[in-house]
Amino acid sequence: MDEKRLLQILADSLVKTLGPPPTVAVVLGSGWNERAAGLLSDPRVVPLSHFPDWPRPRVEGHAADLHCGELDGVRTLLCGGRVHAYEGYEAREIVRGVRALVAWGVPNLLLLNAAGSLDLERPPGGLMPLSDHLNLGLPNPLHAGQTVDTALTFTSLVGLYDEAWRAALLTRLGLPAGGGADVRPGVYAGLTGPTYETPAEVCMLAGLGADAVGMSTIPEAIAAHAAGARVCAISLLTNYAAGLGGSDPDHLEVLDTASAHGERAAEVLRAAVLAAPLE
Repeated sequence: MDEKRLLQILADSLVKTLGPPPTVAVVLGSGWNERAAGLLSDPRVVPLSHFPDWPRPRVEGHAADLHCGELDGVRTLLCGGRVHAYEGYEAREIVRGVRALVAWGVPNLLLLNAAGSLDLERPPGGLMPLSDHLNLGLPNPLHAGQTVDTALTFTSLVGLYDEAWRAALLTRLGLPAGGGADVRPGVYAGLTGPTYETPAEVCMLAGLGADAVGMSTIPEAIAAHAAGARVCAISLLTNYAAGLGGSDPDHLEVLDTASAHGERAAEVLRAAVLAAPLE
């Protein structure tokens, strides 16, 4: 079945199962699930297996379900089940869920991830709203064969991460435009993984202007932006990147740090949802 037909089936299934689209859909990254789930009042929980051909994760820390409910009066969807290039998925599969959400009618997409800090002044536990990114190997969903109609798509990525939404988030947190000690915008570098970066690569990334590094988010952001949705993204800094401050990262450390700083992460997530544009 072609991708366009798959997305229509998914959008129809979302309408039939959950009704009208939410104001904000949140794609949860590693370690965000536990903190996020308790934010919604009386959520409807639906496993991804309910939706045909929605790719499901094979990595610990990614729950394969949707939670739809109210967050302080804002209809919100929490989407577990992010998949990655290193799991063997193609770009169109990585972004199929995001494209289905936009086809359903979701206007605002919030992407969350866990990332390694490239700056000793951005310690683990901090949060980084994305101001821009460096794509250093993650598959592009606008390549020929990966788009909805298989034709390649040329799209400007200026303003990919919505500046007004990011500014409104900082204002809600009582922070200046440049952010504060534990919430500060920055540039995310995306690599394919699943290996963590070498110390030499970490030095290179910092020299290129990146503030944090991870293995996700960029394909989804591009696909959502190209489909007409507003995009905001936030990294939870779960470790120093390899070699920085003696760091030697592993996935358990990522999950443990995410859990330890869950209260602040949940506070920032709530603020981001409430800061989303309503028009």
